[in-house]
Amino acid sequence: MKTIILILCVTMNLFTYTINVDAHADLASSSPVEGAILKTLPNEVVLTFSTAIDNQVYKMDAQNEQGESVVNGEPSINSAGDQLTISLLDTTNGLVTIPYSVISKDGHPIEGIISFTIEIEEQLTSSVTEENLSAESSSTGISENEQTDSPTIIEPQQQVPTESLYEIDEQPSKDKISSADKMEFTTNKTATPLSSIIKSTYLLTLLVLTGSLLWRFKGYKIPYLAQMQLIHLVMLALFTWSQARNFTRVFEGIPWQDLFLRTEVGQFWTAALIITVLGLYIVGRNRYVDLAWLSAILITKSLNSHAIASQLPIVTVSLNFIHLLFAALWLAGLFYVILLRKKSMAQPFIPTFSKMALLSIIILTVTGSIYAWLLAPSLSLLWTTAWGYWLIAKIIAVIGVFILGSFIRQHMKKTGSLSKRSYLFFDGTLAIIILIIVGVLTQLSSSI
Repeated sequence: MKTIILILCVTMNLFTYTINVDAHADLASSSPVEGAILKTLPNEVVLTFSTAIDNQVYKMDAQNEQGESVVNGEPSINSAGDQLTISLLDTTNGLVTIPYSVISKDGHPIEGIISFTIEIEEQLTSSVTEENLSAESSSTGISENEQTDSPTIIEPQQQVPTESLYEIDEQPSKDKISSADKMEFTTNKTATPLSSIIKSTYLLTLLVLTGSLLWRFKGYKIPYLAQMQLIHLVMLALFTWSQARNFTRVFEGIPWQDLFLRTEVGQFWTAALIITVLGLYIVGRNRYVDLAWLSAILITKSLNSHAIASQLPIVTVSLNFIHLLFAALWLAGLFYVILLRKKSMAQPFIPTFSKMALLSIIILTVTGSIYAWLLAPSLSLLWTTAWGYWLIAKIIAVIGVFILGSFIRQHMKKTGSLSKRSYLFFDGTLAIIILIIVGVLTQLSSSI
């Protein structure tokens, strides 16, 4: 029976937290479409994103071939928060590029460029006339100089309708795009190795601290609580600084007070910093106060994640909170088993932790699987994207946790204690590896 449960949990974990690929506010469509050739000037340009974007801080411009702005007024955002609209000057002509920068609902700065070409009918007609004249000159064998010296009367010809030459409207113009080198792109400016490392370390301190308070609530004495709070505050400040720096690279010149007070992601950063600083004065005095504090900090983290950008934010944020709660319980328990083992204080704690660790891993898998099912991502992303490769690495690490956990439980049944230090070393190593992978995933397209 236990083997069946183990196989089921590992299978379910294949789908754990795969929702994150759909959470970023990528450009879903545009009007005009990327690379279009237009015969008339559009009244406006509309960008539609895959999810809602922050309605306080965003940038959108329209530029001609000379790099001059051809915008008529300021860009606007719709009530649903997933469309940016901008009007063009009535003199706009030729190649037009639309650079944009937005903040996705889940708190990532995204920037990109699309381009299209405006060729009004008069220009097209002129182009057709020049081509006809050139063809006539070639057919009669007269050079340009000869035409100048001895004008030749050209017989009237039936003009080819403009539509026959440019019958495809709003289709990509490969020549225009390649010559201007303005192919569409979208980049997430928080996905850097340094930010991933900082994110992983921050998550480690967050989970160990909140998990320690959970074990303290169950009656276990937790050492080094004040030191852990200070370390977590330092890592939170470092994580916030690294994220804010990436934002200022996309939104150049944005005041830091606007970033922290006007944007949704900045407001969550501010709330997390305030709650963490407040915890220095209230945590450790009362178990129920500790429980309220850790709930507040985990709820803030859950709201500042991909969960908030889903179609069912209440459900996904709740699942994310539960996931964080049990991840903290498991990781902090493992941390203290390793920490207290040298002091011969771990043996009374290990049996309780072993049962709680199994329950935590199962709940983590179930909540993550339901979370993924709600957002229904494509499984092909596993083998076609960098995100998928990292997720496969996470799956392998989690399978390792299950296998190692079964060995530990069997060993404890035989000996009545956990005498092999190597088990704890490998379990702790796998936990750190999973956190590092999660740190990368959250920067690419993930959520925890």
